[in-house]
Amino acid sequence: MQNIPVRHAVIGVGSIAAIHLRDIGSQPGVTVVGLADPADPARWKIPAEHTAVPRYQDAEKMLRETQPDLVSICTPNKFHHGFTLLALRHGAHVACEKPLAMTVAEAAEMEAARAAAGKLGGINFSYRNVTSFRFARELIARGELGRVLRVNCVYLQSFLGAPATLHSWRNDASLAGFGALGDLGIHMIDGVRWLTGLDYRRAVGLAQILIPEKPDAAGVNRAITTDTNAAFLTELTGGVIATFETSQVAPGYGNFFRIEVSGERGTLAVHSDHADELWLRTGGLLTHHATWRTDIPLQKIPTDYAGAGGPTTPGAIVPAIRGAKVEFPTFADGLRAQRVLGAIIESMRTGTWVATE
Repeated sequence: MQNIPVRHAVIGVGSIAAIHLRDIGSQPGVTVVGLADPADPARWKIPAEHTAVPRYQDAEKMLRETQPDLVSICTPNKFHHGFTLLALRHGAHVACEKPLAMTVAEAAEMEAARAAAGKLGGINFSYRNVTSFRFARELIARGELGRVLRVNCVYLQSFLGAPATLHSWRNDASLAGFGALGDLGIHMIDGVRWLTGLDYRRAVGLAQILIPEKPDAAGVNRAITTDTNAAFLTELTGGVIATFETSQVAPGYGNFFRIEVSGERGTLAVHSDHADELWLRTGGLLTHHATWRTDIPLQKIPTDYAGAGGPTTPGAIVPAIRGAKVEFPTFADGLRAQRVLGAIIESMRTGTWVATE
């Protein structure tokens, strides 16, 4: 693989842009050629090492003048679709934030446009980078749990319920499309599919808004129109039941993302706050006998394994652009997760199970 130069540009210069600039910029031969956002550039959140990069309030002008090879889409969800299509028309590969789009139809169009353009599309499903999640995936793939029997997934935060937290675009359905269900739920949907190797067959769910309003930066109370809590039930490949709960108003929780999987010969659990360890009880003899004392020990990930991972998302798209065979979450993965999210939303409208195909 040759380290051919990659010209990188970013559309949307909020806090998540710094992650793209860091991870993509950590790859050799990457040069940041432009930053674009319609907001006043004085309000942009630009890391100190990128303050000299040319700034644009017109994304199309930036693409035309800088001709990037790779564009990061770090805008509110409403704009992912339009800016992705624009970047593809200008001949760039795209690294997009999650969820991929506001609707399944938008996500499908983005993947179709990417394929037609012959470009790569990545989505920032960042938990695929976590060492314990990667190790758990390998354990399951090797069959160390045996046949998967059940899955439970929880993703809880507290920030939205805190009175000191101000209203933001994430609380506006016209810009975000979803609340906890899309912001956190999309990670859960992808995480379970990626970890277990099982796909979704059908889903049913429920979401609610428990915080009616919050003040904005000017002190004006504004309605919250995105869900704060959601729960859903899915059937996976082979009839496996997977249960999910998410909330952004659970006091005491910071960024608590946990996936637990039980198989015929063991149980494991991974947690976002424990990147280098996981809970694991497995083995034919241990699970041959019934037990009435819960014991799923916390295990350290082998140190040699922790340092053996490939480039992280979103930066992993750079070696892929250069022709290397690297695994990274693609637009196809984003579309798959969007279809499941769409089925959950449709189930809330109909009150019935909805197929995820």
